[in-house]
Formats: sequence, structure tokens, C-alpha cells
Amino acid sequence: MSNSTPDDAGWYMDEFDGERFWSRVKFNGGHPYASDPLATAKGECWLYNGSPDGPYGQIQLFGKTVTAHRLAYRDFGHKITDGLVFDHLCRIHACVNPSHLEQVTSDVNVKRGTAANKTHCPSGHEYTPENTVMQKRAGAPVRYCKVCLSASKKRTASRTSA
Repeated sequence: MSNSTPDDAGWYMDEFDGERFWSRVKFNGGHPYASDPLATAKGECWLYNGSPDGPYGQIQLFGKTVTAHRLAYRDFGHKITDGLVFDHLCRIHACVNPSHLEQVTSDVNVKRGTAANKTHCPSGHEYTPENTVMQKRAGAPVRYCKVCLSASKKRTASRTSA
């Protein structure tokens, strides 16, 4: 499941069954948002316990799958901007606490992610500007080590030419 909602899903807020949705949220999620100076105001994560499919909580509304964090954000009166995705500032994808969500571009979201903080690829090569390339995979930017990417291309070429 992607970090988005169907384009035509604006209708769901008019007939949204809030009681059903919020009954599946654990408000004392036990994950304090401690990296922010306003942690006390932002509070703990609110964990959606509905659908276990994928990293994001989901709910079915009138035959449409809607991600729980987007629904919660809308239910608190916030507008969702087209072309932006949500960054879970707490790094807990099941969290639906609107104060833990920020709308950002996909590039910003990837750069903030834990993978972006790694200094070396899985093979041990350092991620430097000279040894790093960004490519799209499933529509999202992914960072690759040029040494490993080159080796992978050579292995593929040797298998296909044999």
C-alpha cells in the first residue's frame, strides 16, 4: 500500500464512520515523539490497529481503501495537498496522530528516512557524491551505490549474453 489515498476519495469524510475508525486507535501508543522539543505537546503515537496489510494502517470505506493516517489528518480538519506525501515524524507508520505527520515532497520524505542516514551501502562502500546515484523505483527515489550498481549490471549482462 502506498502512502496515499485514491484521488477520488474526497467523498469519504462526509459519511465517515468516526466511531468505528477511532475505536481501532490505541491512544497510549508508548512511542513518545522524543526528538522534538515540543514532545509533551505532541504526545505519544496513536496506533491504528485496523488492517495489518502493509506498513500503513488502512480502512475500507464504501469499497475504497484509505490509509488511516490520511483519514485521521482529514478528520482533524487539516487539508491534504496534492503532490505531497506524509512524513511520519515519529517514524512509526501505524501512527495516526496528526501532530506527528507533516506533508512533504517524496524527495524530502526519502531524505529524512532512516535509509538516508546510512553512510555505507550494504556491501560496505561509502555513500559519497561520486559513488551515489538516485533512481526511481516504484515511483519513489532510491539511493544506490555506483560500484554495486555497476557490478549488478555486469552480472546481468554476462547472464544474458551467455
